[in-house]
Amino acid sequence: MSATNEKQDDNSLAISVSDPVQQTEGSMNKKYTSYKVNVYSPVPNFLSFTGNFSVLRRYSDFNWLHDSLLKEFPGACVPPIPEKQAVARFNPEFVEQRRVGCERFLRRVAAHPELFEAVCFKQFIQADDIQFAMHKREFSNAEKNKAKDGIFQWVAETKTSMKNDLVRSPEDELFEEITHYVTSLESQMKNVAQHTSVLVRKGKELANGLFEFGLAFTLLGQSEADSLGGALTQVGHTADTLSVLSADQADKEAAKFEEPLIDYIKLIQALKHALAKRQEKRVTYSTNLANVSEKQNLVNKYNGIFGKEDKAAHANISLQHAQHACEISRVDYINVSQRVLREVDRFKREKEQAMRQTVMDYIILQVEYNKRMEEVWGSLLPQLESVNLDGQPQEGTQNQAPIPPISGNGLTMESGSDIKFYVSGRPPHAGPGPKEVAGAGM
Repeated sequence: MSATNEKQDDNSLAISVSDPVQQTEGSMNKKYTSYKVNVYSPVPNFLSFTGNFSVLRRYSDFNWLHDSLLKEFPGACVPPIPEKQAVARFNPEFVEQRRVGCERFLRRVAAHPELFEAVCFKQFIQADDIQFAMHKREFSNAEKNKAKDGIFQWVAETKTSMKNDLVRSPEDELFEEITHYVTSLESQMKNVAQHTSVLVRKGKELANGLFEFGLAFTLLGQSEADSLGGALTQVGHTADTLSVLSADQADKEAAKFEEPLIDYIKLIQALKHALAKRQEKRVTYSTNLANVSEKQNLVNKYNGIFGKEDKAAHANISLQHAQHACEISRVDYINVSQRVLREVDRFKREKEQAMRQTVMDYIILQVEYNKRMEEVWGSLLPQLESVNLDGQPQEGTQNQAPIPPISGNGLTMESGSDIKFYVSGRPPHAGPGPKEVAGAGM
C-alpha cells in the first residue's frame, strides 16, 4: 500500500514525482508548488515516445486528472489523491507528503488495467504546458454543456430515485452483498486505524517520558560522586538513548502502519464511490424506461385519431429519441455494473496481499524494536551489578586519589569510614555539608 510497493511493470511505465518547487503566477504573485513528473517508457506503447520524459504539474492538475478519470471511467475504483489543505501548504513536511501521495496516485493509475488507457492520463503525463492547458479547457467546456443539457434529466432521475421505482436485475442481490461487505469493511478499518493512531501517540508520549526520566536520573547521579552516582548517571544516559529509539519507532509505526491503513480506507471509499456510480446508472436507466413508457402511451393515444396526425407524428419521433436514450443508458448500466464487479474482484485480491505485507512489516518492526530495547537495557545491568555497596574500592579504582576527610557539625570522618548516605546529596569531596548520616557507630 506504500508508494514503493506499487507495481510498475504491468504497462511498461515507470513513473516518479520529484523536485517540488514553489512558483508564483499572475499579477498578484499567487503561490503554488510545481512537481516534476518523470516518465520512463522502455518499449513502445500507447504513448508517443519511448525513453525518459518529464513534465511539470501542480496539485490542481493532479486533482483534475482524478476527476477526469471518474467521469471517463464511471464505476472504476480511481485511486485517491492527497487531500486539499488550505493552510501550511508550503510547509516542507507537507509538500513531501503530498509529493509521495501524488506519486502513489500516478503509479496506481499506470498499473490499472483500464485507467492507464484514459485520454486524460495520456495528456497528463506527456502533453506540454500549452497542449495540456488546451485539453483541460476542452474538457471543462464539454462538462459545462453536459450540465446544461442534463438539468431536465436530473429532475426526472430525482423523482425516480424518490419513488424507488428502479429496474431489477439478477445481479442486484450480489451488489447488495458487496455493498454490505464494503460498508462493514470500512467501519472495521476505521476502528483499527483509530486504535493504531492511539498506539502511535502513546509511543511518542513514551519517548517524551523516557527523556524526562533520563534527565531526572542524570541529575540524581550527578549528586552522587561514588560509583553509584556514576551508575545512576548511566541510567539517565540509557533512558535518553531509549527516548530517541522510541521516538524513531513511533515515526516508523506512523509511516509503515498508520499511514497505509489510512490510505487503505481511502481505497475503500473509492470502491464505495464506484458502487454509487453503478446505482446512478441504474436510476438513469430506470428513468429512461419510464420515459419510454410515457412516450409509448402518447403514441397509442394519438395513433389512428383523425385530426391528430401531427401530434401522433411528433409523439413517434419523441418515442424514438426516448428509446435511443434508453438503449444507451441500458448499455451504460450493464458496462458500469460489469466494471464494478471487476474492480471489486481486483480490490479483494490486492487487499489480501497489501494487508498481509502491512501486518508483517508491523510485526517485524515490533520485534526489532523490542530486541533493540532489550539490548540497551541489558547493557546497563553489568554496570549496576559492579557498583560497590560496602565502601571498598572497585576493580579499576585502586589508583584513584583517596577521598579527603569530611567534617561538619563538629564531626570529622576519614575516608574509608562506613558512611553510607549523604542526605544533602553533596559528594564526599565537597567539604562541609549540612548533614551527614553515619552507618555504624551512630
